[in-house]
Amino acid sequence: MRIEMAASAGELYETMKVRLGMQVEGATNPRSAVKTATRELVEKLSKIDSNEEIEVSFSEASAAKYVRVLTGEVLAEIPRERNS
Repeated sequence: MRIEMAASAGELYETMKVRLGMQVEGATNPRSAVKTATRELVEKLSKIDSNEEIEVSFSEASAAKYVRVLTGEVLAEIPRERNS
C-alpha cells in the first residue's frame, strides 16, 4: 500500500525540525540512516520557499519520500524503522 499527501515546505520544515531536535537531544534514537536523512531534509527545506508544495509518499515496505512538486526533485527518502 502507498499513501500520498502534500504539505507546504514551511509546515514540513517546522515538523521535521522538531523531530531532528528530538533525535539530537536523545528523546528518540532512530538508526543513523534515519538521522542523516532527517538532517538533510531539514537543511533542504530551510532553503525552499515556505509556500512551495512538497509531496510526501509512504510505502509499507520502504521509506517516506519527500518530493518538490514544482521540480520533481527528491529531497529525501527516510528509511522506515523496522520493528525488532
